[in-house]
Amino acid sequence: MRTLRIAFLAALAASIATCGGGTGGTGVTGGTNAVSIGVMTKGSVILNGVHFDDTNANVVVDDTPKTTQIDTRDGMVVKVRGMINADGITGTAQQVRALVEVRGTPTSVAPSANPPSLMVLNQTVFVNDQTVLSNLPGGFGDITTSTLIEVHGLPDSTGRIWATRIEANQAQMADNTVDEIRGVVSNASAGPQPTTFNLGSQAINVVNGAAILPTGATFTNGSIVEVHCSARPSCVSMGAFQATVVEVENAGDAAFQPSSGERYEVEGLVSGFATNATTFFVAGISVTISINTTFEGGLATDLANDVDVEAEGTFNGTTLVATKIEFKRSVIRLQGATANRNTTTNTFDLQIANNTYTITIQLDAQTIGVLPVDGLACVQVRGQRKVPASPVVVTAGEIDMSCSNGNSHLIQVPVEAKAPPTTITLFGFAVDVSSPSDTPPYQGLNGPLSQTDFFNTITPAGVNAAGVPEAGTLVKVTFNSGLATVKQVEIEDGD
Repeated sequence: MRTLRIAFLAALAASIATCGGGTGGTGVTGGTNAVSIGVMTKGSVILNGVHFDDTNANVVVDDTPKTTQIDTRDGMVVKVRGMINADGITGTAQQVRALVEVRGTPTSVAPSANPPSLMVLNQTVFVNDQTVLSNLPGGFGDITTSTLIEVHGLPDSTGRIWATRIEANQAQMADNTVDEIRGVVSNASAGPQPTTFNLGSQAINVVNGAAILPTGATFTNGSIVEVHCSARPSCVSMGAFQATVVEVENAGDAAFQPSSGERYEVEGLVSGFATNATTFFVAGISVTISINTTFEGGLATDLANDVDVEAEGTFNGTTLVATKIEFKRSVIRLQGATANRNTTTNTFDLQIANNTYTITIQLDAQTIGVLPVDGLACVQVRGQRKVPASPVVVTAGEIDMSCSNGNSHLIQVPVEAKAPPTTITLFGFAVDVSSPSDTPPYQGLNGPLSQTDFFNTITPAGVNAAGVPEAGTLVKVTFNSGLATVKQVEIEDGD
């Protein structure tokens, strides 16, 4: 099961190193030196809740300097070195580097798979509703085994790539003349510069005379490298990728290594997580949580391998000490009855509160659990909303045939809108929460709330002053058994 209980260690005091006196180029006094890594949105670079001005930044896309054609774009995974202003939502980028996970021509494409997937240079690439598809007007189905693509994305705990952007416009690619794989070295031969190793399931052969960059850099199992091949169409020979260049990422990216005490923000998929863990990895970066860590868009018990999170805090010299963990796709929890099971589409309907609210549940390759039969009185689902989708569709991370809260139906999701003192909007449904029957009717993070205090405390989803989207307060609404009426309303967020 993915339901994990976290036993927190004592709080670890960590101070954020600040830069006195600067404005960060935006007119906001004060600021903090920072390194931020994650999936960006254009404008200049919006990353991990901060709008960075990259006007004067040194910008490279996979080692190719920014040009009119080659630039940072929506869905790229980037590293930013810069300063975050005192407002916490704007900043100035000094250096930006966009990463490419794989570039080449697919050997297979499965547009009808769940989720859609492809294989390129023996790397498995998944596509979901948040993948940006560039120069593919017909969508994923436009990709064939003759389409040269460049994939940006987040590797999961098994090395598969969940694509955040697939670039099919060769003019916008960092370097459309070479094939490339980025990954973690395994099965390396002996020596400080191995001549054979693996990236995922792809064998790599470093050809005689290949460039190792930076010059003199060494690497071994566990190192992150990028391998390039300019020998098309023979980049894969006798099953091995023929690397003409090996770039050792940590050695070449010293500018993006934070100093001790410096602000550090990393987005990626969780790996190395186990029950009661207080240290795990996000995008390969060690992250430590404590009793002082707050959670947004989910709960501590929602942490699990392959969940997309942003860890924000400071670097202590060896690990990112997290003051906040934000679930990049809010973790949704639902309980209801089952209906309309479809083995072809791998979906079923969850009917909540005496069939008042119906939500379609989609199972995919990562779902823990099986497709339930129709007519079950209560099934618990944890997952994430598929966007855009109307009516609502939730991709299930876990399906559990046992329910909590005495098998009462419930919806736990960020608030989309509020209309005091009567309704809150969840999944597009206006839910009347004016008269919960339980005692206390409204529960806050630190105890009972009045109706007025509840509505004053919750914040609907929106956009902050820097134009960065923000999730609403996470709220759980529990319904009376067999009825459409509300039993209790609880604030579940870490804010």
